[in-house]
Amino acid sequence: MSQFSKSLLSIFSSVRGKSDPIVFFSVGNFNSMSSRSSIAIKAMNHFAANLGLKWVDFPQNCSKISYSPENHLLLVKCDTYITKDNFEVLKRLITLMPNIKTDSFCAIHYEHLYKLGIVESVFGGRTRHNDGLLGITSVFQTEDYHRVPIGIANPIDDISFKMTPYSIDNVYQDTTKPFVVNRFPEVQLEMVDKVVVPYASKEMFNTISMIKKHLAQKSESGDDLSMFKTPRIDYSNFESHYNF
Repeated sequence: MSQFSKSLLSIFSSVRGKSDPIVFFSVGNFNSMSSRSSIAIKAMNHFAANLGLKWVDFPQNCSKISYSPENHLLLVKCDTYITKDNFEVLKRLITLMPNIKTDSFCAIHYEHLYKLGIVESVFGGRTRHNDGLLGITSVFQTEDYHRVPIGIANPIDDISFKMTPYSIDNVYQDTTKPFVVNRFPEVQLEMVDKVVVPYASKEMFNTISMIKKHLAQKSESGDDLSMFKTPRIDYSNFESHYNF
């Protein structure tokens, strides 16, 4: 691991040192901050600033990361040129920190199925409609992970969005992809920066509490499958005859 900086090695060691690290993974590209698809990066920057955290360059993985030991919280923002390749960042992170699990993982992402400004904290649910989430789901092989979707509206609802010959995605003239990669108009940008992003950051704080509660409930219920006994077998009879 000599290829990594001391700051990166310190973060890897800290995350691996305890179970259930909380991971906030922002979908988007931090070098394309003007696009709608990178609104999660804006929220992540706001969130990190409120915690007083600094970003550490991780050039080998096209990302920047930050770690809060108080909350055992790892922040990740990607820069993979196109959002659909964000999952490559996640794959590398899991290789380096294999204790990253879905129970304590949260994707912060744009949501073009929500009205502009709608933000919530959810667990599970469909992800196939979002290129960034589709890759994350393929890595985990499940849709059961935490998410904070941030509404960016939809080209059908947003009258300010106009198709041009340069924004047509393919021969079928799919409007969703060009809408997502284009920037917010000036009339919306002020509201995004002053209202939507701070609100999303606040929801991320709430999600930390939700994840911790989820982990506590899981710990109390116990997940040791060696203790599981199927109700289809009368184990009391086994125990009396075979001295289990």
